[in-house]
Amino acid sequence: MSKKGYLLGTHILVWYLQDKTKLREDLAEDIDYFQYAFFYASVVSLHEIIFLIQERKIKNHKDISAIINAVQEKQIQFLDIKPKHIEVLEKLSTPLVGGKEHKDQFDRTIISQGIAEGLTVISADSKFPLYKDKGFKLLEN
Repeated sequence: MSKKGYLLGTHILVWYLQDKTKLREDLAEDIDYFQYAFFYASVVSLHEIIFLIQERKIKNHKDISAIINAVQEKQIQFLDIKPKHIEVLEKLSTPLVGGKEHKDQFDRTIISQGIAEGLTVISADSKFPLYKDKGFKLLEN
């Protein structure tokens, strides 16, 4: 990986905190040791994690305060939503997935943050590669 910043997708963040075996080995090591980059987590991911917990899609979870503390202990920086992210979101393409528009606002906001901040988004989401917007950089797990 080149020296720059990376924005962790929600599942990457959850796996990093709960089960690193789901991550590429080099990626887990880079996050652990900050070997080549600065890593960020969107506050949108915290919102999505609460949603996933409530929908029972995340098991063996900690409460959100424990998750926030764990992220901070790993020196992963939180990325707040800024007006420039919303401006990118307004113009973001909407790819078709199975004939339907991909309108997941958690995903779309994280992608917009990555574009606006010049960060590479790290994701395991099969829908992310469908985004071909200018400035969108993706690293797949």
